[in-house]
Amino acid sequence: MTVGDLRSRVRRHLEFVYPQLPTLKLVDDVLAAIGGEPAGEVSDAGPRWDQRDIAVITYADSITEAGRVPMHTLLEMLDDLTGDVVTVVHVLPFYPASSDGGFAVTDHRAVDPRLGSWDDITALSDTYTLMADLVVNHVSADHPWMDQFCQGEMPGSRHLLTAEPEDDTSSVVRPRTAPLLREVETPDGPRLLWCTFSHDQIDLDFAEPEVLLDLLRTVACLVDAGVRWFRLDAIAYLWKEPGTSCVNLPQTHEIVKLLRTLLDARCPGSVIVTETNVPHDQNVAYWGAGDEAHLVYNFSLPPLVAHTMLSGSAVALQQWLAQLEPPPAGASYFNFIASHDGIGLRPVEGLLSGAQIFRLIAAAHSAGGTHSEFETPAGPKAYELNVSLWDLFAGDRDVLGVAQFLAAHTVMLSLAGIPALYVHALLGTPSYWAPIGAPPRIVTDHGLPPVEQNKRTINRRKLTLDEAVDLLGSQDGVRRRVLVELVRRMLVRRGQPAFHPDSAQVSLDLGSRAFGVIRGGPQWDQTVVSITNVSHSQLTIDFEVLSGLCPPGSAGAQFVHEGCVDLLEDRVYGPGSRASLTAGQTIWLCLEAERRGPALSGREAAPQR
Repeated sequence: MTVGDLRSRVRRHLEFVYPQLPTLKLVDDVLAAIGGEPAGEVSDAGPRWDQRDIAVITYADSITEAGRVPMHTLLEMLDDLTGDVVTVVHVLPFYPASSDGGFAVTDHRAVDPRLGSWDDITALSDTYTLMADLVVNHVSADHPWMDQFCQGEMPGSRHLLTAEPEDDTSSVVRPRTAPLLREVETPDGPRLLWCTFSHDQIDLDFAEPEVLLDLLRTVACLVDAGVRWFRLDAIAYLWKEPGTSCVNLPQTHEIVKLLRTLLDARCPGSVIVTETNVPHDQNVAYWGAGDEAHLVYNFSLPPLVAHTMLSGSAVALQQWLAQLEPPPAGASYFNFIASHDGIGLRPVEGLLSGAQIFRLIAAAHSAGGTHSEFETPAGPKAYELNVSLWDLFAGDRDVLGVAQFLAAHTVMLSLAGIPALYVHALLGTPSYWAPIGAPPRIVTDHGLPPVEQNKRTINRRKLTLDEAVDLLGSQDGVRRRVLVELVRRMLVRRGQPAFHPDSAQVSLDLGSRAFGVIRGGPQWDQTVVSITNVSHSQLTIDFEVLSGLCPPGSAGAQFVHEGCVDLLEDRVYGPGSRASLTAGQTIWLCLEAERRGPALSGREAAPQR
């Protein structure tokens, strides 16, 4: 791509978003905001990932030590927990913020001094591929633009999104039930500000080009600090028009395309990750035609895996996988089953029945959690489960639950895409309730009443290093054993070319008690058949039956004649064998000739970016 091509692409994006504005100067402004035109022709960066890439999601201060900068502890903590098996680290918002776990940002181009500095961000990026949030939809009510708006001063008076009393907001879809509009006093009288998420999070008006330019200056700042993966937080809500749903509008998609074009030129090899907790078809629309996001959060996976493990039935998960559309070339899924937020329920609309969703909600409450709702034109509706993954499956005394917790992560590791593990899932942190302003604490009594306004803090615990050590050693060290085993499985996975994020994925229908998927193929010089016993009792897999289910001529179809090896247990099965799986057990089967060892040299062996 030449500089001329780049300018032409940028102009087309801008003409779509701002058809009434002269675009030639705006093209210059946009390129200046992102860091200027490239010196020469922009070349393709090549592959962005392979099977060795595994991500961890964490706050900078998820684990802290007295007297130490949290980001210094973070670097050591990651190495202690996972060794060098992790290549990508998503550090959740490290900017100064007023609420919502850092997502009510007061300054998008500063590091919260309580967490560290830009030098610390750069140090992290020297060791890991660093992923950071672009909180594009809103700013904090404590942001300088809010004060300027209330004083009638520039630029804030033009940057915040307002509404008129007569505007039609009846079709607006949003992830909260609190009132949409917030009234504030200005020199011109009371005005209504748009608040998609909370009254401490004021939406931005992207119809004002200077708002877009400010976002691009933030992107340039992050690139300079070493960030290479960009998570577009709540991107679906970026553009609003009264009388519409105000979600996933065409201008939003076009701005994602613009960011892709600009980052391809400014920082070849960078990755855009869209975070859109919406029904699956809307979520994957952010791939575009291979010209929008490189990765989309696989939001359907967490609730489907939770349902599968808790119900003991693989039917819903298997049916979903069978019809899952492959990504465009150069795109993939960002797979996860736990995060700093809850387990979304919107992404399984149409995939799980109302009764199945109700049982998930009941399970979350039984595990010491709760659920939250969102507003629709028809009234409030269940939005997400707010519960720690450890408690949802395992608690502290459930042997089956511990096996299911490990199985859930192993299923994720088996699927096409980049796997991402949340730090509190690695630690097995339990659910807790903490009133606003009170210090969080581990809760062992699940009878504690919920605090409705603080639900997401369940998954946003801040642990001291001593608390984390105590947690891993509690209950005879069951969490530590699970962590060690999970890291071992990640190491095994990283050595198998069949688990490349882009390799073929075929659903394998083994009935309701087992979840099966075939990965790889001749292109990858390896085929792996992953089978997980999701039932709550012993299960036997007959390789003769398995062979008949696999595509003719595939490696899986040869198991009955040639035998195979389980990569996880290093166990060889001869021709005509059977495999007996305990509840929650996974086997990764491949032909003996295609066996690969674990990839033991983690980050050093990952693709250079």
